[in-house]
Amino acid sequence: MSCVMIASPNQSVLEKVVHAFGYRSTEDFLRIEIRNLLQQKIAYYQSRIDFYEQKYGMNFDEFRRRVVDKSDPVLSKFGIIEKEDDDNDWDDSIDFILDYSSYLQQINP
Repeated sequence: MSCVMIASPNQSVLEKVVHAFGYRSTEDFLRIEIRNLLQQKIAYYQSRIDFYEQKYGMNFDEFRRRVVDKSDPVLSKFGIIEKEDDDNDWDDSIDFILDYSSYLQQINP
């Protein structure tokens, strides 16, 4: 399959390819593709959050409140290092979602 690129001789190769894929400009391409990438990242980190909520049966704030109680009936089943690792990953996932969501809101559709 060949791709016909009709463009002015002044256009860069990138601009020609972007137009060949149906985008109006490299800025449109960049905006749309970055929004797609941000949405994919948000979905990934949300899946991490969902995993930990399912694993522990609680949200992150409740986990943080209860994790310090060594006699907690739910959390005492898990090892200290496992809870520490999960806490870090869970917290990072929340931070990434907040950052990526903020970026997404700033980029016009």
